[in-house]
Amino acid sequence: MTHGRPAIDRRRTLALLTSLPLLGRAGGAMAASPRLIPPASAQPAPAFPEGVTILVAGPDGGRTDAWTRVIVPALSQALPPETLIRRIATGGPDGVTGANQFDARSAPDGQTVLLVPGLAAIAWLVGDPRAQFDAGHWVPVLAGATSGVVVARAGPSAFGPGARPRLAVSTLTGAELPALLGIDLLGAQVVPVFDLVEPVQARNALQQGAVDAVYVSGHKVPERVAALAPAGGQPVFSLGGRDAAGALVRDPLFPDLPNLAEMRAGLVGQRLSGPLYDAWCATATANQLDFGLMLPQLTPAAKVALWRRAGAQAAVAPDMQAAAAALSVRPLGSPAATASIACHATALLELRRWLATRFNWHPT
Repeated sequence: MTHGRPAIDRRRTLALLTSLPLLGRAGGAMAASPRLIPPASAQPAPAFPEGVTILVAGPDGGRTDAWTRVIVPALSQALPPETLIRRIATGGPDGVTGANQFDARSAPDGQTVLLVPGLAAIAWLVGDPRAQFDAGHWVPVLAGATSGVVVARAGPSAFGPGARPRLAVSTLTGAELPALLGIDLLGAQVVPVFDLVEPVQARNALQQGAVDAVYVSGHKVPERVAALAPAGGQPVFSLGGRDAAGALVRDPLFPDLPNLAEMRAGLVGQRLSGPLYDAWCATATANQLDFGLMLPQLTPAAKVALWRRAGAQAAVAPDMQAAAAALSVRPLGSPAATASIACHATALLELRRWLATRFNWHPT
């Protein structure tokens, strides 16, 4: 007996055949899709494939360059692994030439940072024509701050309204600038006594009564202030310091000494404010800046964040802490600690006008 084959539904066959190319395309897409997903073992692109450069604003082996011996190893531990760090030193000890090169030649890509002393920022603040940069645009990532203390033979009354204290100075726009301006803001008429460049000269002048006050700043300030005691010098007030929010506080190395704002309140019962006080804040911060590690303006936010994390870690590195403590320098990873250098135009104008009217000083 023979059995007939079941009839094939033509419409079902045509539908099946028609769908085959579509299934092929779908299968091809499914097979290709895994190639669009990177394998789990793929590594992200390095943040600095060509390494980074620290442009030191100062001579090779100079005071600023000496900090690279601890800064570079500390950053090596804090930056992404395998980041190559190069160092180039250039210009004079005040940092102006190096800062000019940084502003003119560095792309804002996070690959070049400037290691600069605060003296360069002071040159910009007073309008020194050599300073062809804007220190207010630098983006700080790490700094080393020193103390600034006014030492006098008499007490606070020597700096009250109407007094004419004589202050030992090297130049009007040198390290003593914030002390000169600060004393004027207290209401006194400060009288600069020039050509006392070396600390021993200032100490002898204080002891002999040739000056009434000496400003002590830079390295090892506590020891140098103590050394003035036999000459009759006693600390009267400090420039203070900045907390993490950027507010003026007492100097942590002189916690019992009033800062300038407290001194003003104690003498005349008034708070300091206004453009000239803003200018003083900028000169004080710049003067206390033993070194600053800066990025250029317009550096991408991601690179700024990376550098600031590295700066914060470098500031607390054991070798950095030890080297800084030996010199009475405070490593700072907080950008707020140096933010007051960014002085607004009105304050800059007031500072330069004050120098011109009080001392007949003009940029040359």
